[in-house]
Amino acid sequence: MGRKCIGIYGKEREYAGKLAGYIRRRCGDELEVRVFTKKEILKECLESDQLDCVLVEKDAWGLCRNYGNVWMAILSEGEAGQSVYDIPCIEKYQSAEQIWKQLLKLGGERLTGNGGLAAENSETVFLGVASAVHGCGKTALGLCLSRFLAKQGRTLFLTLDEFSCLPEILGEEGAEAEVSELYYYYSQKELTRARIQSAVCRWGEAEYLAPAGGLGDLYREGKPYETDFFRCIAETGAYRYVVIDMGNSLFQKEKLLGMCRKLYVPEGKTEENAIRVDQFLKWMEYEGLLERLVRCNVTWKGEGGRQYSFRRAHLLETGAVARSLLQKDGFLSDGAGDFIYEEKGYADRTGRKYEKAAVSPSGT
Repeated sequence: MGRKCIGIYGKEREYAGKLAGYIRRRCGDELEVRVFTKKEILKECLESDQLDCVLVEKDAWGLCRNYGNVWMAILSEGEAGQSVYDIPCIEKYQSAEQIWKQLLKLGGERLTGNGGLAAENSETVFLGVASAVHGCGKTALGLCLSRFLAKQGRTLFLTLDEFSCLPEILGEEGAEAEVSELYYYYSQKELTRARIQSAVCRWGEAEYLAPAGGLGDLYREGKPYETDFFRCIAETGAYRYVVIDMGNSLFQKEKLLGMCRKLYVPEGKTEENAIRVDQFLKWMEYEGLLERLVRCNVTWKGEGGRQYSFRRAHLLETGAVARSLLQKDGFLSDGAGDFIYEEKGYADRTGRKYEKAAVSPSGT
């Protein structure tokens, strides 16, 4: 079976074209997206069974309803949910990302299966960020690792921090507690690619999940989420890489740590931190995971606002450490990443230069 095909009909060619372009970029080669501005051509494609799903403005609903094998949603102005025609409605004037997420929530199962948003048969690489030190830059490092890895393949970042402010610091205030939401569907054996795609947010090329909404949502019967949950997300979502910030508590997370091919450990620089890290390393040796650890130091500066700081961290100190770690461990191809190294400093792709930071990963 070939790829699923979604048709977008709208009288405004520019609007329909931009929406179609966003969906193409969002789903890659997994869906074919076609744009229609004339109902006559749309009808021809419907009659020849070329479309699996259509997203149309209200004046075309009467045409499309005659084809029961095609799922339909209406691009409406000021309506949402079920319209008077008993057809799902999606508000037209909102971000393309929100339109895409609502399309998946309302009719995503029509886009799954062979040729659609199906999982790929490829082994996912799990990478962890863990440390006994608090406030050492774990989240910043994990995000930067994800940004670089996303240039190699689809990458998901998630945090198990019990009090994470990840959505707020990345400008996604109000994002739902999607990790725990997806765990619910997993526990009911209803986790699908469409549900995952409707839940994720984006930071650059990488995708990430909003953290659990409450402390208790990260545990089931007093234990952390089982490793099969994360494997199910990776397989169903077709992710090449999954980066997990283990959070501030490592209690009973031995199996999750053992699932990761590499465990990056920010150390901090104080004497107290050194003692904590030493105890952590002894515990990891006892668990047989010491060889997977990669120790590093992250220079983390929180000035200028947290969201600004993460962008700066990616371009400067933390980004340099993340890129160096991934290259050393063979996860990045030559030249991958956002950095252009110069003798006197860094420059991003816009050509803006920054003062060179004296940071590097330490040995294992």
